[in-house]
Amino acid sequence: MDLSGFLLIFSIIIISGVIAYLGDVLGRRIGKQRLSVLKLRPRYTAILMSIITGVIIATITLALLTIASEDVRTALFGMRELREKLDSLDLEVKQRNAELDVVRKEAENFQNRIAELEQKEKDLILSRSQLESQVEILNENVKDLVEQRDNLNEEIQSLQLELRRTQETIVAIRQGEIVFQEDEEMLRGLAPDGLAREDAEKYLLTLLQRADELALRRGAGQDSSNQRAVFVMGDNFDQALEKLVMSKNQTVIRLVSALNTLKGEPVITRFILDDNKKIFNAGQLIYQKEIILVPDQSNVEQILSEILSELNTLGVKQGIIPQRGRIGSVSALNLTDVSRQLLQLNGRVLINAIAENDIYTIGPLRVRLEIMKDEVP
Repeated sequence: MDLSGFLLIFSIIIISGVIAYLGDVLGRRIGKQRLSVLKLRPRYTAILMSIITGVIIATITLALLTIASEDVRTALFGMRELREKLDSLDLEVKQRNAELDVVRKEAENFQNRIAELEQKEKDLILSRSQLESQVEILNENVKDLVEQRDNLNEEIQSLQLELRRTQETIVAIRQGEIVFQEDEEMLRGLAPDGLAREDAEKYLLTLLQRADELALRRGAGQDSSNQRAVFVMGDNFDQALEKLVMSKNQTVIRLVSALNTLKGEPVITRFILDDNKKIFNAGQLIYQKEIILVPDQSNVEQILSEILSELNTLGVKQGIIPQRGRIGSVSALNLTDVSRQLLQLNGRVLINAIAENDIYTIGPLRVRLEIMKDEVP
């Protein structure tokens, strides 16, 4: 409560006290002088004065409160209007609450809808991501398929070219026009170790020059641009040169035909390099075979042919490089002598192959055959 409220209450108390005092004084005088108002007896006149005094006090109090306070005026004179307004406001509040409930329900529905849409958005994003991944995979598959198609087309073209060349080769073989077959060795050489690059290059070029002369003798043709009959495929020459320079041992160098070469065509070749390692020592027993001879039934020539074939297989397995399909070498005198001995023997016989000299990768496999007769009663 502010200061004006205290002053109002204090004023009402003072005024009420003064009026009560005046009413009391007036009542006593009326009682002493036995005055009469409205023809009432003095006693009742005094009571009437007390009542009037109380009414005046109440009236002044209400008047002061009404003047001083708008709330009192409203309570005294605007209560009905205020109640009607309160009822109207209460009704409006109820309507607003009802509308608020509707709005809240709508808001809740919207929130649920938003949640559903957000979930759908997440699902769509996930689906989009999955679809993008699938598209990437499909694109990769398409690229792979395109690459495979291109490779297959290249392979088809290569196979068609190879087929055409094979057909030409077959015709050439029938007509005797193949001068060099694929992988046929043209010549070989044994290069010493420790060659400088210049010497190694000169060595390879010398082999190519010799091969060029051989190719022309066999019927190969020269290229029209540089008048050469032998060419090395791709970067094979540089690779062979590098390997020859880096080698710490003697190196076997072979120049072989890379393709079937028809008469009149240049020869496409490639170098093959191998270290020249020792395979067998001189006098070493490298092969042994036991046979049983039956008079008039054993085929000595077939036996010797099988032995030479097995020696050839053994040499290849041990690392000896064959030349023109064979690596074994037995002197004609030794073969004749062994054949004669076998014709004179029967029963169990042991045939040994002895290395005649140190045998290296470059070959050949020179051996002598020796016969040992088992002493069986």
